[in-house]
Amino acid sequence: MYIISKHKDYYDGVVGSVGMDKTIVYERELIEITDNQEIPKQFKQNKYSWNEHNPFLRACRANIDHKKTNHNYDDVRGFIIGFCGKLYLGWKFDYKTKDWNADIGNITEIIETDIVYGYDKAKEFLKTDIWRSNLNDDINYVMNYNPIELFRKFKTPIFVYDSDSRRPRTEPVFLINPILKDYEFYKVVDAFTAFTELQMFISGVLGTGEKKIIEVEDKYKIGQHGFDKWSFRKEPQNK
Repeated sequence: MYIISKHKDYYDGVVGSVGMDKTIVYERELIEITDNQEIPKQFKQNKYSWNEHNPFLRACRANIDHKKTNHNYDDVRGFIIGFCGKLYLGWKFDYKTKDWNADIGNITEIIETDIVYGYDKAKEFLKTDIWRSNLNDDINYVMNYNPIELFRKFKTPIFVYDSDSRRPRTEPVFLINPILKDYEFYKVVDAFTAFTELQMFISGVLGTGEKKIIEVEDKYKIGQHGFDKWSFRKEPQNK
């Protein structure tokens, strides 16, 4: 697979060990969709009832159980990664630390983030119920959802729905062709497997990235090799 991108991702180096197949091309252009009208409807709130909320949002927006936190987490933000036909649900747990800032000659407070995948791991720090709905039900709904239409619609093997992009605090973002190392996706899928699955998904399911083979009619193939219509027949003689 030949990757065209301005940014490096954690699986790019695999091409050095498996070789490059230039008939399969992945143009990994990062596209950000922040307009709520353009974000896929699957990730939007239900507009028909004030108390009924989209399970995709509920699965991302969780509360912290401060009794169970081991880093004194201050905030939690959920995200959903679509990768080669599957969905992966993760959370970013933020906590504050202090570090020496040489530029100002003082100690400053910085925000660190732990990224956790899988509900079994995350529920060690999450409350089990949110917004009058069991969080576990929302997780199961998301993980059992078939997202193949989204991959085909955006013609991409990777997308990310981040429920909170911090710009402002409540604004979600939908990313097409994101850089997965920013989400520590190697915790879930190793580099070799990621590269292999991307290559198969692009050429197989999406049917994109392959060079088209142009079929040439036989009459033109003969001309390409220096023959003409009389090469295998006797040309008529003038009487």
